[in-house]
Amino acid sequence: MAPSPTGSVKNMDKILLILTGGTICSAVKEDGKRAVDSENAKYKIIDNFRKSGSPFSKIDFETKMPIDTLSENMTVDKWNILLNELRGINSDDYKGIIILHGTDTLAYTACLLSLVMGKKGLPVCLVSSHSPVECEGTNANVNFRAAVELIMNGIKPNVYAVYQNSDGKIYVHFGAHLLQCASFSNDFYSADMTAVKNTDNASFAGIEFETDGIFPDKLDARVMMLSPYVGIDYECLNIDNIDAVVHTTYHSQTVCTEGGKSFTGSVLCLAEKSRSAGADLFLAPCNPETYAYETTGTALEGGIYPVADLTPEMAYIKLLLGCSLSKRGAELAEFMNNSINSEKICNK
Repeated sequence: MAPSPTGSVKNMDKILLILTGGTICSAVKEDGKRAVDSENAKYKIIDNFRKSGSPFSKIDFETKMPIDTLSENMTVDKWNILLNELRGINSDDYKGIIILHGTDTLAYTACLLSLVMGKKGLPVCLVSSHSPVECEGTNANVNFRAAVELIMNGIKPNVYAVYQNSDGKIYVHFGAHLLQCASFSNDFYSADMTAVKNTDNASFAGIEFETDGIFPDKLDARVMMLSPYVGIDYECLNIDNIDAVVHTTYHSQTVCTEGGKSFTGSVLCLAEKSRSAGADLFLAPCNPETYAYETTGTALEGGIYPVADLTPEMAYIKLLLGCSLSKRGAELAEFMNNSINSEKICNK
């Protein structure tokens, strides 16, 4: 055992395994549909790991199951249950944490944990799969094995997603940068995804948490997330009782501003509705220093707060966190644009 940052002794031979449900914790029913079966999946994935030939096949796992849900059914209340479980963890008891999680909302949970887990000082690996553990061709077992080996080989404390794409490579993603899986695909991407070294004994240096993070007492804000599309009508939206709105941009950091606030398809109409409702409106990603189109400048002149260099997933999560901490207006805008855990995407 080795000393922890607090001077106590960490358990270097135990990993905390947290099950939350999702495909990786599912089984195929008689009708061919999938349903959560976490208790059974837990035994299968650990047993398969024991037989995998990994040099760490004999390490100990302690398991917890605070929630048990298909990830498309993830809610803020369920996140709060997960956070309460994580809050009570004694870091000295474990070498690291593995969280089994579904793919549909993986990026959102990865972003959330990236902002809150810093003080724990442990590597956290989120592991998903495109098919249940029992299915032929599943990537559940290789993803799980890689996560165990990354932790045991000393990946630096941070939040990561570990996932094998269809090219056969196992990638490590920083949780703060992970993007949602695209439609018609089972692959995950992020700005700085890296294939693991030596798939028989995975290793990756990683980067340490930038700060201690911010663990909220409770996520209890009301945040709306919108995406632009041709024909959007902001007049149809009810944003009463909403604390803040994050509006994503097209790939060139643009949104429609034609017609000003009098045109219901202009984001300036939304800005006017937000002001009337007392909700802060954010545009993300949007760099106020480097945007290329005058429409973006028009939107910012309309009083919309820009959020630079965050993925849409992170922008939503960070806004939810900031509002839950009772931040509003300029203070909330400052919170959104100050880094907590290297969440800003570095454009090279």
